Amino acid sequence: MNFQMLRNSFIVGSLGISFTGFIALFTPYQQFSQFLISSGLGSLAASNLAIESSQKISNRKRSKLLAEIESLRNETNSFAGMLADKHQVLVKTTEERDQYLATGNLIYESLEQVKAELKATKELLNDTQCINFNTAVETLRESLQEVKSQVNALIPYLTKKFDVDVSGLLAEFNQDCASLSKQIGVISDNSKLTNEQLIAACIAVQHDILNKGISLKAKLYKSALDKLQKELNNVIPVDEHNQKLEQVKTYYLSNIKAIQSEFGTIADGCISAYKNDFQEVVNDGLQQSQELEILQNQILSLNGKLQDLSKPLQFVGSSESARVGNSIINYYSSKLGITLDAIDFSSTDSGYKLLFHLSRNNRFIPVDQLNDGNNPDKIKELSGSLNTPKFTQSERGNYVSLEIELRKVEKKQATIEDIRRLIEPSNKFGEIVSKYHQNKPTLRVMTRTGGGKGIAVKNLLHHYVNHWENWELWLSDPQHGSFEDYWLCPKIAKNPMQAVNILETFIEEFNDRKENKSFNPDIPVMGIFDETDKTFDKKQKGGISQIWTEIRHRKMKLILIGQSSEVGKNGWTWDEMNNCGLMFIGDAIGTAIKHADDMGWSQDMKTKIPCIYAKVSEFFNQQNADIPVKNHYRLALLIDGMKYDFVEIPPALEGEIINNKSWLVSSHWQSKAIKEGQNIACVHCGSIDVKKNGKSGDKQRYKCSDCSKNFII
Repeated sequence: MNFQMLRNSFIVGSLGISFTGFIALFTPYQQFSQFLISSGLGSLAASNLAIESSQKISNRKRSKLLAEIESLRNETNSFAGMLADKHQVLVKTTEERDQYLATGNLIYESLEQVKAELKATKELLNDTQCINFNTAVETLRESLQEVKSQVNALIPYLTKKFDVDVSGLLAEFNQDCASLSKQIGVISDNSKLTNEQLIAACIAVQHDILNKGISLKAKLYKSALDKLQKELNNVIPVDEHNQKLEQVKTYYLSNIKAIQSEFGTIADGCISAYKNDFQEVVNDGLQQSQELEILQNQILSLNGKLQDLSKPLQFVGSSESARVGNSIINYYSSKLGITLDAIDFSSTDSGYKLLFHLSRNNRFIPVDQLNDGNNPDKIKELSGSLNTPKFTQSERGNYVSLEIELRKVEKKQATIEDIRRLIEPSNKFGEIVSKYHQNKPTLRVMTRTGGGKGIAVKNLLHHYVNHWENWELWLSDPQHGSFEDYWLCPKIAKNPMQAVNILETFIEEFNDRKENKSFNPDIPVMGIFDETDKTFDKKQKGGISQIWTEIRHRKMKLILIGQSSEVGKNGWTWDEMNNCGLMFIGDAIGTAIKHADDMGWSQDMKTKIPCIYAKVSEFFNQQNADIPVKNHYRLALLIDGMKYDFVEIPPALEGEIINNKSWLVSSHWQSKAIKEGQNIACVHCGSIDVKKNGKSGDKQRYKCSDCSKNFII
């Protein structure tokens, strides 16, 4: 009798039952898992006990038989050969037993790991409070597939080991599996089942799966046992075998009853705990449902309030201003999707003003968009305004205003006192311009022909020679001797060629001072170049632009007089003008306003400068109608970056400019000679030690005793 094969058979059966219990942990029938696992392990223990007892009896009988064989060894050689064969079987059986013991240890370790995994899985499943429909159906299918896999794996083993015919049992099991697949399909097609219905259906199907699988495996094992029974009858007496089987049966039944009792207790506890957990889940669900309903009501209430708050704010009251303002608000909100929040309204001389806020729009709304298209005409229609109202942006806040004109107001005539509140008076002209020229070493004076730039600059030079100390002023007038030459003062250049030469001399003096080569580095020099735009070409203007800021460090300054319309045409741009202090006179102020963005004016400048210019120029034009040209009111705009001033230009300065603290000269370094009571100084080195050296045409020639150079004046 091969006890090891018998023991392996019982082990396979017991482990199959235990594995079925392990699979049940992942199904809705998890309460049966402990029963199946305990049954499998109990069956393993009982069968092992019975087999070991039978093996001991067999070993005792074998020992007795060996003794008889030893005494009869000499009697028959055939019996000795049979005894040797039995000995070989015994050795093989011992090896299989050792192998089985090693395998048993591995199985035990695997069972411990499975128990740990089952415990963790059970804890995870206890936390699950809802049943997923798809998971339940998939679990049934996997359970059926697992049972089929176990059966299909068991049949070849039994057939090979015990030569058992199981074709009939297999056909019956396949029919049962087909029926179970149809039942699972019915559950899968009814996705609207409640949790209770789904649980009941899954329990029923799972019970059938386990029942069919266990029943078939029991029948298969019974066939194997019947086969073994026949073989066992040939090894030990039938009565003894039946007695042992009865003992095994009694022991097994007692264990089964204990297991059933323990399982019943555990199952009752599990069911009770499940019912309690399920009741808690239901109660929690009802409570959460009530809380959800309360939250939904609160959301509806808040949505209502939000809709009310998203509406534009209206003017309060029943006045005409409030009515018109609200109609304008509704028009922009409904037609254009723009939120105009009412701030306030106030009366004006011609009607009233409405104030609106734009901050609640989700994007920036420029006034151009508010005034776009026929919106002003629509506002005029709604308000009955005489004008076509347009929105204007406030300078001090993110709000816009709208002027509604209901009546015409007689325009108030401005007086000279009103105008001079907007500008600086003419008696401060030299002082104010001087400050701008101190900040930027180059002063650019611009106006149209006949606009008064010569009058303005002559007044400025008069201020310089009487207030600035020791400056030598080089006046270049390419139009010397014309009918409009009112300078009446010394000039260093009197035609375009001399003007170009004086510019080159000025630039050379700057370079000499920069390289410490100048003969007169301590004499402050100011170059005043009239007709700058027409006299100098692009190359010469480029030379000016290279030095017009750096000359401040070399006691040098420039005054460039020209026409603003020439800017950008002959080598300079409006942006480059920011390197200079700027004086716009008369109509040139309007040209400057057009190029405000090119010069980077601030919003405040772009708003206020045009307003002041319009008011003052209108008044000056009215006053100048009956005033001689030389006494005309003239307006100048001074610009230095973001700083600006309007100043009145004094009337034309009659007569000559008399040198005082500074000097207008007719030749280079003449100021040194003037200080010494003489008239001539060397144009090369500034020395006053010069002598006449003949004539060149109608001009006197001189020679310097210090540098030995000749020059003509």
